[in-house]
Amino acid sequence: MFKVALLGCGRWGQNHLRVLASFRKRGIIDHITVIDTSKSARSAATLADEVKSDFVDVDADLVIIATPSNLHASQAKKLLSKGYHVLVEKPLGCSESEAAQVLANAREFGRILGVGLLLRFHPAITLANQMINNGELGRIESMRFVRRTTRNAPEDGNVIEALGVHAIDLMCYFMSESEPSAVHVEGDKVEARIALEFPHGIEAIIDVGWQTIRERRTVTLVGSNASIRFDLDIHDRVTLVSENGESEIFCESAISPLEAELMHFISGIKKFNSGQAWTPTPDYGAALRGVRWTQKAIQALPISRPH
Repeated sequence: MFKVALLGCGRWGQNHLRVLASFRKRGIIDHITVIDTSKSARSAATLADEVKSDFVDVDADLVIIATPSNLHASQAKKLLSKGYHVLVEKPLGCSESEAAQVLANAREFGRILGVGLLLRFHPAITLANQMINNGELGRIESMRFVRRTTRNAPEDGNVIEALGVHAIDLMCYFMSESEPSAVHVEGDKVEARIALEFPHGIEAIIDVGWQTIRERRTVTLVGSNASIRFDLDIHDRVTLVSENGESEIFCESAISPLEAELMHFISGIKKFNSGQAWTPTPDYGAALRGVRWTQKAIQALPISRPH
């Protein structure tokens, strides 16, 4: 039997639970345990096989951490030391040193650790990266990421840590996993614009915000030969813009990023258990880089909000 424990079943934890329940129906996993200190969250976890208020005597092959971000590092280290394989939602830690300690624990105890930067599993992003690598866009000149939501800002939340971290990781991914050379930020904890500078004058602009008028989740990549743009809510296509006009390019798969991420991680554990090799996505260097540049962006926040 393959058993999964979900630590934290709030808004995003419920998304994990729905995907896990579909996996159980398909025979990919066998048992789901939800652990949450909130009585209302436990009551809402109707798709789980078992619900608990604490982590005492939990039997699981995999633990998914979907708790508040300030708890991620301490919970991950504790679970890794107890022999669990762990998938922790972003951020891995609130600082680079904290995240590095979690990674060190994974190696010390010989466990698989994953970080929930799930946009790397988005079909449109996979296709866009292939088009970059194939030279279809030519030289990348600029990149734009917009994630604006009507949701209210959570108490003590920071929009760069919550939403910007995905964009920062994605921009580095498109730049062949290269390191930015500088970051500039305007805004505050609710709404921010991040400018990442990469070598050769390439700039990535990231707009993130809570409490906005409408939902927006778009990515635009401008190249010397052509450009592409896509909506992250649409999983099966991108729009190619060239001298011949606009055309739609369809992805090989339309599977949701969360489903693909969880499938990849569960497959990795099964390979690990059978003695086969498995590579984390993102790798640990990229996971650390994401924390490092998210921290740099937060530190660069000015007082005033953008207009």
